Amino acid sequence: MVHLSEFLSFLAISNYGRFTLASKSITLGEALSGKLGRKPGRTTVARFWFSLMKLLGFGLLACTLALFVVVFLRQPALEMVPVLILFTALIIYWWRVNRRVRESKQHFLLSNDRQGFMHDLRLDEKTVVLDGSNIYHLGHDNGLDAQPLGEIAHRLRSQGYRVVCFFDANIFYTLGEHGAFPNGERHSPAMLEDIFGLNEDEIYVVPSGVQADKYILECLKHMPISFAVTNDKFRDYADQYPTVMKDSLWRKGLVISGDEIKLLQHRFSDRNED
Repeated sequence: MVHLSEFLSFLAISNYGRFTLASKSITLGEALSGKLGRKPGRTTVARFWFSLMKLLGFGLLACTLALFVVVFLRQPALEMVPVLILFTALIIYWWRVNRRVRESKQHFLLSNDRQGFMHDLRLDEKTVVLDGSNIYHLGHDNGLDAQPLGEIAHRLRSQGYRVVCFFDANIFYTLGEHGAFPNGERHSPAMLEDIFGLNEDEIYVVPSGVQADKYILECLKHMPISFAVTNDKFRDYADQYPTVMKDSLWRKGLVISGDEIKLLQHRFSDRNED
């Protein structure tokens, strides 16, 4: 049975203009990689620049290899250790440059996805985008720590939602400060799985130096049947994401009363929540 709040959210999201629900069922990766057509912002000059960089990278590798062969043939008695070191360094440099060129072609949602699941997110699935750091801080401030995030993820998952949970890069430091794991333990997504009860393909830790806010909003922008769970209103991004933040249905806040965790503007089948 579809409740009124979910139906209204469904209609509102459809009208955002991110995607129409009548469009083809594709994955997020296919949409962001431009397989349905070239990106409007990608000019002919930009495409030429990327092709040129790739060609120059290949040329650098070929010239380095040729130089190595010439030196070896002309000076067979030459100490080869320094030459091999130099050759290896140039190969690593070429690989890193080539990798950066490839990553610059990717949308940042894909290029920074360490778990590798964002590409396969289906646009025809209803998705909930969790602001993991924000929800965790809410739980900690109310003496519940990881419980609210784990509970909300579990209950929405049970309703058929695809869960995507974004964390700021400092989440490991924060959890360590709060005693969630021993000091000195190596940080890994598996720790977040254990602490919050999340699945491996639901966790996205953004790179250092950036906030998860932009990643959350960008995900909402491209996922047509989605909403965020956060108490952050992202006012600083209102001008960048006017269609996403068009009305109040793009995000749902959390309220904690004692041990009870309520998701506003949402109704669960086992408990009445407005």
